[in-house]
Amino acid sequence: MRIPISAFGTNPVFQRRKNELMNRLPFLRIGSWPGRAALPIALSFVLAGCALLPAGRSAEIAANEPTPTPIPTSVVPIKPTYSVKVGEIMRERTFSGRVAPVIEEALFFRTGGRIRNVYAKRNDLVTEGQIIADLEIDDLERELTSTQLSLERAQSRLYTAERNLEFQIRRAQINLDIASLQLINLRTERPDDNFAISVQGKQVELAELSLEQLTEGVDPLLINDVARAQLQVEKLQSAIADATITAPFDGKLLSVSLTGGRPVNAFDSVVSIADIDDLEVKADLISDQMNELAEEMQVEISLVGRPGEILTGFVRRLPYPFGSGGSGEVIDPDKSTRITIDQLAEDAGFELGDLVQVRVQLEHKDSVLWLPPQALRVFDGRRFVVVQDGDIQRRVDVKVGIQTPDRVEIEEGLEEGQVVVGQ
Repeated sequence: MRIPISAFGTNPVFQRRKNELMNRLPFLRIGSWPGRAALPIALSFVLAGCALLPAGRSAEIAANEPTPTPIPTSVVPIKPTYSVKVGEIMRERTFSGRVAPVIEEALFFRTGGRIRNVYAKRNDLVTEGQIIADLEIDDLERELTSTQLSLERAQSRLYTAERNLEFQIRRAQINLDIASLQLINLRTERPDDNFAISVQGKQVELAELSLEQLTEGVDPLLINDVARAQLQVEKLQSAIADATITAPFDGKLLSVSLTGGRPVNAFDSVVSIADIDDLEVKADLISDQMNELAEEMQVEISLVGRPGEILTGFVRRLPYPFGSGGSGEVIDPDKSTRITIDQLAEDAGFELGDLVQVRVQLEHKDSVLWLPPQALRVFDGRRFVVVQDGDIQRRVDVKVGIQTPDRVEIEEGLEEGQVVVGQ
């Protein structure tokens, strides 16, 4: 059965297929001889395809066909422009730190062993010489007690000998004085009795010899006994001190890593003590940051919790090799940067461990030409800007000075008010 073309005149699928066919095959256009001849044939194929669709299906397909999206016209971006201005420029370095003690020391046992007692804990306040912990040293303590008794006995014997010697010396001195007086008396009253005078002279010599002998001191063996016992006592006391941790100064225990009964190695840091009355700022910086700093450089310090309150200070110490943290062959193992606060930390409301922000002014100039960094361009080592003169743009080489994240100093090449095209 033949279907008339007029039956498809309002079918949207037919209309679209017809238009596509006409666009792809220009020779089918009506008005040309080939078009008049071939058009019925082409339309018959279109009609045959449309006829195969069930009723209403062609309209459904037409409704579901996506609508072509038109390609938008390209938008040419407008580059920003900047004016060369005169003003202040300052390069700063900002970093974080914490409030820390100026004097802080790690404590350790100088010999290994098992912990006997721990007498203090973290955050305790201790005084100089106070025992914080000790090892199992009962044998050493008993031996020390015995040696101290031996020392006391040796000292007692020496003391007795010295007292006896003192009395003997006084007696010998008196005997010498008596003999000398008798000799003087004989020479005065019996000047012709040479024999008696000679005998008395010998008595004086004997008294002098006795006194001279006594002045040589006590028995050296007694002195040696005391010295030997003293050395033994000092040796034991040193061994006990090596097995004991005592506070080197008045302060606060920041950490105590000790448990009774557990073994510990010699020279392992187990206690940290600090003088909390003298505080400063401690910062761990990288090499690039420390290269920009110098000792005695002024800084501003603010608590992170109170950013509006600014305190002043200065860089007290930089670690080796950036500052005085190393001198000669002695290098301080502390790699932190230390900053002194001009005010008392307690008066300023700073407490141990507080997080602070430190700002250091590295360079500063007033009344200089400047541009934002995005206004400058660099190509093949050449630094330049594009200056807008009316409708004309031209490249101008520039020399820059201080550079910050938002301003770059222009030393040569531009004048105030010139307009520069950004990138």
